[in-house]
Amino acid sequence: MWVKVLFLVFGFISIYYFFTKRINKIKERANEKQIISNKVNELEQMALRSQMNPHFIFNCLNSIQEYVINSDVQGANKFITDFSRLIRSTLDNSYKKTITISDEIKYLRNYITIEQHRFENKFTFLIVTDDEINLEDNYIPPMLLQPYVENAIRHGINNKKEGQGHILINFLKQHNNLLCQIIDNGIGIEASKKMNSKNNIEYQSRGMELTAKRIMLLNNKIGTDTIVKIENLEPPKIGTIVSITIPLI
Repeated sequence: MWVKVLFLVFGFISIYYFFTKRINKIKERANEKQIISNKVNELEQMALRSQMNPHFIFNCLNSIQEYVINSDVQGANKFITDFSRLIRSTLDNSYKKTITISDEIKYLRNYITIEQHRFENKFTFLIVTDDEINLEDNYIPPMLLQPYVENAIRHGINNKKEGQGHILINFLKQHNNLLCQIIDNGIGIEASKKMNSKNNIEYQSRGMELTAKRIMLLNNKIGTDTIVKIENLEPPKIGTIVSITIPLI
């Protein structure tokens, strides 16, 4: 009799312990997801704000001033219009979880056009989209590509001594993924690192670092598998290719 009672008590204790442990694990996972979600939100805001960095704004205002000094009213008006549109887009996108591929392309084109003016047409650019991609009905996280484009311009193209710079941005469909390629004919990864170290540049954009952390947390949060690869172009070509694979939403 006592054996049966002890067996039942032991059974109830085991079941209670099992369910208690199970509930605690579920709570821990829920807390972890919430923490990740909070970090994603924080990093998204930091990443988006960092893309409108003070140095970029200061340089743009200097460019506007140069137009005015040179009495180029038409040029000044166009630059101000493009710059205002970029600021407005950055602020609008900072409140969105996703945007259409079409909106991402518009943002990139606006940003690159401004940089073209600032660097006095030192480079050209081309954005190519796959016909299979529905630009209006497919969504991606906002402004993931801009930091890599900025890096290509400032550290690749800007340090190029000879020849015209060029940036090619491809949007390709790969199954249920979007493959974004940012290809520049700048000085390449290693030469850029050496030059940046040699010149002891005071300002180092944190956009790429924050974007990498943002991508990692997004992958953990929603179970996606966004992948970023940065490589030198195959010899004899000189330059860099950034490949970003993004699951289509």
